[in-house]
Amino acid sequence: MNKRKYFLTVPFIVLPLVASLTAAPSAATSVQPAAAKPANVTGVSLRLASRYDTLAGVGGAEISAMDAKSKRLFITNGVKNTIDIVDISDIKKPKLVKAVSFSDKGVTGIQSVAAQNGLVVVATSVGAKTAAGRVFMMDVDGKLLASAPKGVAVGALPDSIHISPDGRYVLTANEGEPQDYCKVNGVLTETSDPKGSVSIIDTTAKKLVAKTLDFSAFDDRLSGIIYAGGRVYGPGATVAQDLEPEYIAISKDSTTAWVTLQENNAIATVDLVTGAIIGVSGLGFKNYNTDATGIDPSDKDNLASPRAVAAYGMYQPDAVAVARLGGNDYLFTANEGDAREWPCLMGGTSLTVAEAEDVRYGTNGTNAALKTDATLGRLTVTPFTPATVTGTIVTTKTPVADAYSLGARSFTVWKAPTFEGVFPAERVYDSGNFIETKVLEINGGFFNADWSTTTGAANLKDTRSDNKGPEPEGIAFGRAFGKNWLVVGLERDGGIMLFEVSNPAAPQFVQYISTTDWLGGMFNLVRPAGDVSPEGILFIEAKNSPTKKPLVIVSYELSGTIAIFELNNK
Repeated sequence: MNKRKYFLTVPFIVLPLVASLTAAPSAATSVQPAAAKPANVTGVSLRLASRYDTLAGVGGAEISAMDAKSKRLFITNGVKNTIDIVDISDIKKPKLVKAVSFSDKGVTGIQSVAAQNGLVVVATSVGAKTAAGRVFMMDVDGKLLASAPKGVAVGALPDSIHISPDGRYVLTANEGEPQDYCKVNGVLTETSDPKGSVSIIDTTAKKLVAKTLDFSAFDDRLSGIIYAGGRVYGPGATVAQDLEPEYIAISKDSTTAWVTLQENNAIATVDLVTGAIIGVSGLGFKNYNTDATGIDPSDKDNLASPRAVAAYGMYQPDAVAVARLGGNDYLFTANEGDAREWPCLMGGTSLTVAEAEDVRYGTNGTNAALKTDATLGRLTVTPFTPATVTGTIVTTKTPVADAYSLGARSFTVWKAPTFEGVFPAERVYDSGNFIETKVLEINGGFFNADWSTTTGAANLKDTRSDNKGPEPEGIAFGRAFGKNWLVVGLERDGGIMLFEVSNPAAPQFVQYISTTDWLGGMFNLVRPAGDVSPEGILFIEAKNSPTKKPLVIVSYELSGTIAIFELNNK
């Protein structure tokens, strides 16, 4: 989240403000062949109800939150650096109420937003991204609360923000992303790489301050985290510096939070009662060398086909959702993957030249038989093997024996960890290569394609096969019609998938729906591309919905649009 460097290269394009749709599309949109509709195994389906356009284009709508009582959406607009307040009391006609700017508060970036029971909380960066961030609290009209007029200081780069179900706690995942890995007198300072952290604000306190928790208590557990299937590898970084919180899920009883550590392939457990990080769980690695888990590893083989390959995937989840099913808490993760790209990461010394960790196996791989375009030659992998520890010198020429890709092209169900210490996470289910296979079946003409943010046109089929495929990123859980539902957003593909997950060990596929028009263009006023690149996803249960029907609200990062879907049971 909030890492898209390509935002800086895109021209500002004005698109229509609101496009309300009266005719609901089929499970596969009108640009898909009718014969390719997926089977609807439950009779439940998502239908597009309306679209809201922020007018900002790329970066105009990354994360949204909804307040049920006021029937308003709150959207992070990264282009205008505002929170856009949108009235959705009539979901067919979303209407901008106002845009709230925090520029007079020194805010340099709006990272995330959450809303509940009339309270809206906004995570922001102030000044350099390595400096402390701030959380601003306001009412649904955008008025800052008198109890925190200047915001509340939290950790560096608060990348996502969440409110506990009981409304008591506001939590931020503070990524603590590095500015660089360049050492000063042989030491990687916190000015270059701040500690990752989680901040907790108790809204019942007389004075609103954050308790910010870092991972210093785990500094001596580096080997344990790696042994458990995590990664700690930033050159010269301590464990506390290296762990990077990304996204948070909070238990229904508001006593426990789970935090994805994306770059580290791990999940942290936070006890909200004691206010402490109690555990770090490594996620391990996915074997792609089976028919059920294989991937399409190449963008140059003239073959669109997920298949068994001699490689592994690091789960590296972005968004996470929690659900209590059968008396147990389960975590659902969208396994996007993310590579580091910072100065001095790969042995360089320049403060201005970013060095990316991902390299092609065909360039660095040691197995000649796997270096062809048709095997693993094009696959982007990391030379930082799972066993790499901080301080190890790795360069762009470091040989790669075993191929570990970024992300797992799937969603996974984990038994929510509650133990103290460092242990492997307990995996309950992984979708294998189902997502990639289903996208090929339904959207074959644009399989593993994405979009050029320079031209606004779709890139070619197979473009992303060498690098994270459809890229699952957003995820949301909700209950409707006596069942349990999971929605997964595919950032590069543009589609979203609906699953029934009452049995967490055997999720059932229900629907793929895409409101992307691959034959249009992001900057094309005659034929717009529709909704491009889903990022944030909200599942609005019927009791909280303006229509009293379940809704799924999706924020699309590249098109700067919001799509509102109704979940129908017929």
